[in-house]
Amino acid sequence: MDYVRDLILTGTLRSGEKIDQLAVSEALDVSRSPIREALVVLSREGLVELTPRRGAAVARLSPEDIVDHYALFGVVSGRAAALAAENLDGDALDDLRDVHARFLAAGTDGDLDADALQQLNHDFHRIINLAAPGRTRWLLRHLEHSVPTSYYEFADGWNRSAVEHHAGILDAIVAGDADGARRAMEAHLQASGEAAAAELAARGFFDVTDQADDAREDTA
Repeated sequence: MDYVRDLILTGTLRSGEKIDQLAVSEALDVSRSPIREALVVLSREGLVELTPRRGAAVARLSPEDIVDHYALFGVVSGRAAALAAENLDGDALDDLRDVHARFLAAGTDGDLDADALQQLNHDFHRIINLAAPGRTRWLLRHLEHSVPTSYYEFADGWNRSAVEHHAGILDAIVAGDADGARRAMEAHLQASGEAAAAELAARGFFDVTDQADDAREDTA
């Protein structure tokens, strides 16, 4: 499921494009049964359209769909950041500072690869999200799964912007400024969504062509 989701969210599969289930099963070296099950889950997430006797295709998404998802992610993440500003203890704040310092060094010097940057980003947000109640953390995990896992490879240069955003979030949390932390986190995810939509547009993700429609008709 993550494999197909990433193909969609990084623009490898374009909006409206038919999904070749056989190619996916061969790429993952699994039978087609788990691929079909994964596509059902992705259809519930709004990323895939399933049509009887026509197979599966990437949902017709717009830039606004992408930005809106990140904005929603930002609202819930902002709630977690506000709680972090109110509740994180000294040890957790030290951990957050340490992760940010390593992220800052990596984002400035470019010494770490995209996977390492992604892990530091994950660690930064994880420390913050742990301040939220269990149900909120569950929702955050669900929303996180619907954004590219390889964001720092997908959106070139985003690490430099994220460093600045994280600094603002950290400052507000350390200061105990719950409203400032919420606003900084919401702005961070809003900007992330706008960057993702711009990158997908540059890759032609939203350029729906007649070829996609033809491919669907061929399976009828």
